[in-house]
Amino acid sequence: MAGGSIHQLFEDHVRRGPERTALIAGPARLTYGELDAAAARLAARLSVTKGLPPPGATLAIATDRGPDAVVAMLAVLKAGHAYTVIAPATPRREIGRRLEAVRAGAVLTHRALLAGVDEGGRPAVLLDEEDIPEDRRVSPHGAGRTDGASGALTSGAGGGVSGGDGAQGAATVLFTAGTTGEARPVACGHGLLRAAHAAWAGVLGLTPEDRLLTLARPETTDFTGAWIRALCSGATLVLGDGAREVAAGGWTAGGPGAGGQPDAAGSYAAGSQAAGHQALAERVTVAEVGPAGAVRLVARELPELRLLLVGGEPLSLGEQLRLQGLLSAPDARVLAVYGTAEVAGCGTWFEPRQLAGPVARPERAAYLGVPFPGCAAGVRKGEIWLTPPGGGDAVPTGDVGRREGDGPLEFRGRLDQRVTIAGRTVDTYRIEAALAGHPEVEAAVVTGEQGRTGQRIVAFVVPAEGATPTAASLRAGLSGLVPAGDLPDLVVRLRALPRNAAGKVDRGALPLPPLAGAGRAVGKGGSGGGESVPGHLVAGGVVGVVACFLSFALTDVFWPGATDRTGIPGPWSGLFGLLYVIEGVAFGVGAGFLLAGRRAMVRRGGPGTLTTLAHLAVVWLLVAWWPQDNFYRLATKHDWERQAALVYSFNVPLMLAAAIVALWAIRRPATPPPK
Repeated sequence: MAGGSIHQLFEDHVRRGPERTALIAGPARLTYGELDAAAARLAARLSVTKGLPPPGATLAIATDRGPDAVVAMLAVLKAGHAYTVIAPATPRREIGRRLEAVRAGAVLTHRALLAGVDEGGRPAVLLDEEDIPEDRRVSPHGAGRTDGASGALTSGAGGGVSGGDGAQGAATVLFTAGTTGEARPVACGHGLLRAAHAAWAGVLGLTPEDRLLTLARPETTDFTGAWIRALCSGATLVLGDGAREVAAGGWTAGGPGAGGQPDAAGSYAAGSQAAGHQALAERVTVAEVGPAGAVRLVARELPELRLLLVGGEPLSLGEQLRLQGLLSAPDARVLAVYGTAEVAGCGTWFEPRQLAGPVARPERAAYLGVPFPGCAAGVRKGEIWLTPPGGGDAVPTGDVGRREGDGPLEFRGRLDQRVTIAGRTVDTYRIEAALAGHPEVEAAVVTGEQGRTGQRIVAFVVPAEGATPTAASLRAGLSGLVPAGDLPDLVVRLRALPRNAAGKVDRGALPLPPLAGAGRAVGKGGSGGGESVPGHLVAGGVVGVVACFLSFALTDVFWPGATDRTGIPGPWSGLFGLLYVIEGVAFGVGAGFLLAGRRAMVRRGGPGTLTTLAHLAVVWLLVAWWPQDNFYRLATKHDWERQAALVYSFNVPLMLAAAIVALWAIRRPATPPPK
């Protein structure tokens, strides 16, 4: 293979120093020799597992134990395949979609997780099984080509999913973060990953003496980048959630552990707090973290830390300067790094010395900097385009940027996070950047009251310590910084912004704001005073009450004798009378919901057509009982023609209505298209 495979760079360091520490995860330690031997044993198992496709296919790895993920990644590459990683905590439907998207030929997972990832009848390779017999193993440093009867393999990968390297095929299939929509698969070839490694090496300068800490989870692009940066440079990879993995039954030096259920629900914030202790204990020299965890990490005095890489989300210049001041080493650097899955995470890097001079409001600016060696970054019609390391076609990022002259690239928000308010487009990033300098605000996200649409602008705010921001105070602070029409109409105060496993803000998980007309500031557990009831709710209530009384008055007009309880024994007569009242009340509620309910359902998000159908289905489920029961009471038991007509006029539509409501209820709230 021209240029070689990415794992050959790792194997070069295995030969140079097999005794050097390659991986640290809590109490677990693996040398380069031990890590390579474990990967080779698993690769040999793959070569003799029945039902696996020939080399070149994509194999899925389902684990959230970092050490097992690294071993499995290297093993899949050694066996000549490409890998993709799927978090076991992913909803089963999404797991099935991702397996289909990459055409996974098999799944590597733990016995305890198998039921959750067993989709499509694919072969499964259990990471907690015993090793294959001695005579079927390959050497610790990989094997060359042998005859097919031996069951050995070819070191290196080829074929597989088409990626950025043409005939070389894919080494990994990464998924976009999916923070604003459905995650998409992106194939990355060996040539692309090797070029990315060279680009990173040219700026970061990692050596075998470095210890690189990552908080990324195995399924992320950042994790693949981290193991390449560390293990292909001879450095030590330190996994920030390793202690949690080992406690859950994770890895030992001999191979995959005894297979307890891993703690897939561990929070990013907790991981970043624990990482500070781990970084100090392991004498970490390089750390990779998101903005949310960076301060927690460097708040520990880390005398060894020489390089802090902050990525995943834009880092404000003010925060970057603050982080720089917290590092104790005199020559320590803080770099903001940027890159999408399409370029294997290798795009641009920034540090303040790239600026020509001071910036007036550093807390309101975020820079992406200059491209890594071999990469390119440009702005086309306001959108940032990245060219992968080593060349290739430029790809759009969906991010907005600008560059003044030869200065560094500046981040200016995301296209799919802009919102439409009352028919006009609002740039939410401009509002968020201005809020970053507000004394009452620690963090903020701005949306419409219905996500990307609505009549009002909503600011979700994490208050600064001791502050209680309101819409009035924020509007006063933003006056003159953003257009008057872009000032927030509503403030929702949160203890923390919701984040996904990668530490990025999950806009789809933001709580629904109150209905239009509610108080202008909502606290952590309640709303502000001065609330007024929206007019459409008042109108809906009036219509509901009128409809309820009309149902009582008109029952005997439309269905004479339908409510006659003559001859019904005493206690049962009262129960049937109560039933007639309940049916009338349900009819009134349904009539009111027809007028007042749709707006509340729209706020939840989702396809407009489905929301409309669900709204009408709820109305039908409420109003249908009054006419249906009255028709049934007047139909004779053996009047099959009328019975059939009633069943297909009422019962079947009720079933369909319930199915529509169920479909609407289980759908994730609508989000913008994926990145």
